[in-house]
Amino acid sequence: MAIRTGSLRTWRTSPNLSAVAVRKRPKGVISIASAEAGAMIAYLSDRANAGTAVGILCSGAAMGLVARGHQEAGVALGLWAIIADDVDGEIARRTKNRTMATKAIGKALDAFSDLIFGSVIPAIVIASFIDLPASAVFTAFMIFIGALRLAYFDYFGLDHRGYSTGLPLSYALPVLAAILIVDHTIAPLELGVVLPAVFVPLSLLHIAPFKVKASGTLVHVITICVAVTGSAGLLITSRTGT
Repeated sequence: MAIRTGSLRTWRTSPNLSAVAVRKRPKGVISIASAEAGAMIAYLSDRANAGTAVGILCSGAAMGLVARGHQEAGVALGLWAIIADDVDGEIARRTKNRTMATKAIGKALDAFSDLIFGSVIPAIVIASFIDLPASAVFTAFMIFIGALRLAYFDYFGLDHRGYSTGLPLSYALPVLAAILIVDHTIAPLELGVVLPAVFVPLSLLHIAPFKVKASGTLVHVITICVAVTGSAGLLITSRTGT
């Protein structure tokens, strides 16, 4: 509800919100937006959410590297977003007394992070090796598949045994890293052909109706080891090749 009195406008929030902000013009502005922004940042004080945020920052920096033509460095950094994603999940499971709001915001951040490192980064890296218009179609395809899988997972999640339906998105970047390492060390590949040939069926496996073990100590250890090895391998081979 808003009440105007000359240049003074008082905004009262709904009963569900605790903040009451006053907007005063022209001398200054105090709005409910500032209170809400403060609350948003406060949710990153949760260790699991902070870990997710670190992963998103890694992914953002990775996209910046890819945009400047540094595909190997971008993928190497993107792999650290997978590590952050794996670690923040374990932290969340071990942290007690997390509020419902903290959990909900963490879940949304996690899904956004998964989409970036699992679909967006692989898509833009692969698109850089493909000519138009195929690159645009391929990018749209991969991001759509990733979004569909995450929407499904958001509702159904893991089963009681820790299995998910379809191949997790976290498999995409390690596969991409392996192909780039082979291209640098074993035999030069026609990446504009090889990458789509691998990633079109791989993307379909993300939404395929089979079960994959996606939780547990062994899964976490393997995920982190593969990501670290792939990241180091990419950085080493890319420097050797230059």
